[in-house]
Amino acid sequence: MESPEADERDEWSCSWEGVRDAQQAAALRATPAERLAWLEEAIALAHRSGALPRSRVPQRTPLE
Repeated sequence: MESPEADERDEWSCSWEGVRDAQQAAALRATPAERLAWLEEAIALAHRSGALPRSRVPQRTPLE
């Protein structure tokens, strides 16, 4: 059986492929709520940084 250090080395491989694989694995472990929260944060950041234009259409408020 491999030591915990070996498992950590495999998980955090120092190659482009290792990083990509770790990112994909993390994305697949995220719940739909976590994915949605990440997307909302990314969109807000893009708006604040000017990467996305401001919407010209007025935002609708949810029905009460």
